[in-house]
Amino acid sequence: MGTQDNITLALTPRSVHKKKVRALRREGIIPAVIYGRGFETTMVQVPRKDFEKAYKQTHGAAIIHAGIGGKKLPVLIHAVQRDSIKGDILHVDFLKVDMRHEVTVDVPLVFVGESPAEKEGAGKVGREATSISLKCLPTDIPSEIVVDVSAIVDKHDVIRAADLKLPEGVSLGHGVSEDKVIAVLVQAKFAEAPVEAAPEEAAAPAPEAPEA
Repeated sequence: MGTQDNITLALTPRSVHKKKVRALRREGIIPAVIYGRGFETTMVQVPRKDFEKAYKQTHGAAIIHAGIGGKKLPVLIHAVQRDSIKGDILHVDFLKVDMRHEVTVDVPLVFVGESPAEKEGAGKVGREATSISLKCLPTDIPSEIVVDVSAIVDKHDVIRAADLKLPEGVSLGHGVSEDKVIAVLVQAKFAEAPVEAAPEEAAAPAPEAPEA
């Protein structure tokens, strides 16, 4: 199940760079760049509102048809740089893709179901990952991967990357181990640490008798 809706985004060439891009950001424009294999790196810019809408639709894991100079380019949102304090988007890297070649993308994990072990009070299901790196053709990129935590029946059960149900033509990305833990039961700690008794206060010295 791919996410190949016709998501479009209008980009325009960018002539300013380095410190001058601050003026663009103040005007609600995000500086960006497009690069890819066999593609000449191109500096572009995009209205913040338009980009945020497309980013929300794709979660960075779907093809965007970027319009620039009268052409349409299939791109992926490869990296988003944010301000470390405010969280504002500072810069975006777009990856120009070849629809005939596989790409590697991070796809969101969606957790569903109820763990019998958690229901019985044996612990709480810990979600060890929020996304998974996958490799596939651009047309086969899934919108999400479902993780059914009902498979965690007792404290010994673990859901690993190898257990994920991936669509046909989709595989784990390079460097992702099949043993990667996706969800595991975090056991409840019933024994409480003993509370140490407060040390006894030292007896206050008796007041001295006044001299005669």
